[in-house]
Amino acid sequence: MKFKIDRVFDYSATASGLVLFFLAVLTFCDVFGRRFLNAPVTGTIELVEIGMALVAFLAMPRAFFLNANVSADFINNLNLGKFKTYLVIIKFVLMLMIMSLMAYATTITSYKFMKNQRVTLDLELYFYPFYFICAIGMWLSVIAIIVWFINTIQFNSNLKNIKWE
Repeated sequence: MKFKIDRVFDYSATASGLVLFFLAVLTFCDVFGRRFLNAPVTGTIELVEIGMALVAFLAMPRAFFLNANVSADFINNLNLGKFKTYLVIIKFVLMLMIMSLMAYATTITSYKFMKNQRVTLDLELYFYPFYFICAIGMWLSVIAIIVWFINTIQFNSNLKNIKWE
């Protein structure tokens, strides 16, 4: 049975959606409790701040894999020939460098938070589990960038080998 890496990216995006749904329910309960029961949910702001970071970093791998990032479509629709290949390579190198450095820095920060046992203000939750999840999402993004690049290069080379008659 061949393992498909794209399923990992789909699971990550699904986890992102579940976190977002949980945050929506939490916000609804907080607003309802504050307005009608005069009893807001404690720590909602902290959980929403941390949760939104999780949503962003868990959704990124699928966006990188599908090349569904915000881009200029007029460049993608131009017939640039070899120059388009160079643009893909430059895009790959830049994305790989930036995401690798971000993932590395987040992983190091996670270890530092784990050592000093830093917690949030209201709920006193440890920071490091959330940072580790964000770091995992970023490392998955690095893998997604590499897989996207390989698929793009293979697709372009397959197009060149087709004889148009």
